[in-house]
Amino acid sequence: MSRTETVTIKGVTWQLLPEKAVFWKSKEMLILCDLHLGKAGHFRRSGIPAPGRINTKNLERLTHLIDHFVPKTVLILGDLFHSSANREWFEFEEWLHRYNDTDFILITGNHDQLHHSFYEAANFKLHSELKISPFLFVHDVDSAHSKDRDLIIVGGHIHPAVKLTGKGRQSLRFPAFIISDERVVLPAFGEFTGLHTVQLRETEKAYAVVEEDVIPIKL
Repeated sequence: MSRTETVTIKGVTWQLLPEKAVFWKSKEMLILCDLHLGKAGHFRRSGIPAPGRINTKNLERLTHLIDHFVPKTVLILGDLFHSSANREWFEFEEWLHRYNDTDFILITGNHDQLHHSFYEAANFKLHSELKISPFLFVHDVDSAHSKDRDLIIVGGHIHPAVKLTGKGRQSLRFPAFIISDERVVLPAFGEFTGLHTVQLRETEKAYAVVEEDVIPIKL
């Protein structure tokens, strides 16, 4: 059985999930970022080998989460789709039909370059940022600034990871949630996205995604 981790941020309780997403129970909201759907197809079209079932695996995990938690809202913090429109976008559109009663919100990221008509056809609500107190949801957490210092900036973009070192100098990197009272950085939901090892600030805690568990990390 997979292990989740419950955290409280300024009085708000979130459940960190090993599928690299967050469930905000009181809002009935599922939060994730950096799916990069269509990336594998984009690479293959450019002659670069890429796994063929990446899109399917990502959607299977998202299906599992929505079916399990039955959220009213799915909030995606940018980089939903990596490419110009291709077959994988239309497969995603078809997948969305099974969740007509769910609100999908997209905080647009640097890769979300499709014409707005595609998102409208998929019934997405678009925002450049979204305030839901005490949080300000953005895509690029490092570039975002809030005029309200009481708001916690939540985003992704950097695909955070932590490096764990064992005996004999072996080291492994794992996707991670990075959390403090100033910012929350979510791991990339997509499977084909790469990792960026972060240096924790003094006020931050890391929660690594290790196989099917979320584990608090002391660095």
